[in-house]
Amino acid sequence: MNDKQLAIWSCGRIGSTRCPNKMLRPFNDSTLTDIFLSKLAELEHNVFFAGFEPVFEDKCQEHGVPFVQRTQESAEVDGPASTVYSFLESQPYEYMLCVNACLPFLKTSTIVSFLERCAEDQMKPCMGVIKKNNFFVDLDGQPLNFSSDIKLMNTKTVTPVHEFANALYFFRKADFMKIGFWWNWQEVRYVELNGGVEMFDIDTEDDFSIAEAIGKGLGARTA
Repeated sequence: MNDKQLAIWSCGRIGSTRCPNKMLRPFNDSTLTDIFLSKLAELEHNVFFAGFEPVFEDKCQEHGVPFVQRTQESAEVDGPASTVYSFLESQPYEYMLCVNACLPFLKTSTIVSFLERCAEDQMKPCMGVIKKNNFFVDLDGQPLNFSSDIKLMNTKTVTPVHEFANALYFFRKADFMKIGFWWNWQEVRYVELNGGVEMFDIDTEDDFSIAEAIGKGLGARTA
């Protein structure tokens, strides 16, 4: 690929409602933003990080990562995606890999291997998923992946399902500009990822506390 075909990126904001300021508050002697930017810096080429508040630009400069300015609206609204990620319109890349910056233990090697699998699938839109071997029911108590007449609870015999990893999203910029979302759901391919600590996504205060404990147990900020 040439330099303008693919970008690996993410974005940040201060106004998280479930875990206020999670991107910038102290996290095991660092922050989620610094941890993620260190990974983009390691990847080196075709990367950028978008933010509205000046602190994100300052951190990008510290890590040597290109910064993209968001509008205040894009940083404050929860949707639609075309508004939240409106800054993508000005980017020259043909393909985009969005990485969730709230996964502190996600490895750069996993990002690269995911991208390689997307390339093997002819650069079609791809999303990371995790296989789950467990029993699932809907909110009305109806079985989703097992028979209601089972006589033994054994996850070895249950029908596996895929859970969205909320980690890696690969798409064509042209598709996003046309439909206002990453992809057409009939076209997206699901790429199975290894689960475990790498896929731990921080959304809430409890998640943040648990992730801090995991990080201390691992003995490394970025796992």
